[in-house]
Amino acid sequence: MNRKIFLLMVIFIVGVAQAGSVSAAGGSVGGKISYEGTPPEPEHFTITKNPDFCGAEMDFFHVTVKNGVVQGVAVLIEGMDGGKSKEPTEHKMVGRGCAFLPFSGVVEKLGKGRKKAPGLAIVNEDPVSHNPHPFEVRGMARRTLWNVGLPEKGSVVTKKLRVKKGNVVKIQCDQHDFMHAWVRVATNAYWTMAEKDGSFKINDVPPGTYQLVAWHPILGEQKKEITVNGGGTAEASFAFSGAGSGR
Repeated sequence: MNRKIFLLMVIFIVGVAQAGSVSAAGGSVGGKISYEGTPPEPEHFTITKNPDFCGAEMDFFHVTVKNGVVQGVAVLIEGMDGGKSKEPTEHKMVGRGCAFLPFSGVVEKLGKGRKKAPGLAIVNEDPVSHNPHPFEVRGMARRTLWNVGLPEKGSVVTKKLRVKKGNVVKIQCDQHDFMHAWVRVATNAYWTMAEKDGSFKINDVPPGTYQLVAWHPILGEQKKEITVNGGGTAEASFAFSGAGSGR
C-alpha cells in the first residue's frame, strides 16, 4: 500500500468517526407546564399538636397555582435505562415551619438491591418534634418504608427508599397530619423539576423516541411521545386541570 492510499484511508476513517459522533450527539427536551381553570381550595386543618408553634389552624394547598402555572411538577423521560448518574441520588428535605419542603421531588433508582436504592435525607429545622414516615404508593395501596422520629431542632435522618414495584413515595409526619411531601422515583437521570414559570429543559438526551412524563403528586401524570434528534430540541407542553385525587 503506497503512502497516498494510506493517507486517504486514514482521512476516510476519521471522517466516518466524526460523522458518527455528530449523529450520536445528544439533543434536548423543553416545554412548558400550565394549569387551566380554577385551582382547588386548600384543605383546612385544626392543629392540636404544638399549636403554640405551628398555629391553631392551617390551610394546606395540595395544588399550588401561581400565574397560571401549577408548581411542583416533575418532568421525566421514560423508555431508557441507565443515565448520566452512576450512583443513586439522595433527595434532601427539611422540616421547616411545620411543613416538609420541598413538597415534591425526584430520586433515581438505577438498579436492584440496597446499594442501588435512592436515599432520603431530612433535617428538622423546627423546635418541635417531627416524625417523617415514607410510604411506597401503588394506587390505593401503601407500604411503610421506614418511620423515624426527629425529636428536636437539628435532628437528621438519612435512609434508603427501598421501593419494590411502585414509583411514588409519600412522606407524612406522624406527629402532624397536615405535613405532606412526595417523591417520584425515576429509573434514569433524564428528569427535571419545572421552574416557577412552568418552563423545563432536559439536556444531553441520547437520540431516540421516548415517553415524556409530567407528574404532579395530586394531579397525576400526563405522557407524550417525543423524538429527540442529535443537536435538536424536542418540544412538548402539558396543561393540568381539576382537583386531582392522589392524596
